[in-house]
Amino acid sequence: MLRLIELQLLRNRHMTNEELSEASSVPPDRIRSFIRSGKLKLYDYPKLADECDRCQKPIRSGTMCLACKTQIQDDIANALEQERLMKERIRQNTYMSRDR
Repeated sequence: MLRLIELQLLRNRHMTNEELSEASSVPPDRIRSFIRSGKLKLYDYPKLADECDRCQKPIRSGTMCLACKTQIQDDIANALEQERLMKERIRQNTYMSRDR
């Protein structure tokens, strides 16, 4: 299967995932798995792309696009900040009493 893909790309290295799928009769998901596993190097083929795991936008490296990575990082930072504020509020609302 990989050999069929490579032969098609030798004929036209500017094929997109869809064009390659049609020309080689290999499902797009299989092409994506070859890209993910490193069997197809994207730097050799400028129009091939993987998909972001979160939003399915085309990406050239990693598993997520920059926008999704940034959104997740922001969500984590916000959750940590909310947790910190909650702990601070609890600490302010409780007081320590001394036993005499």
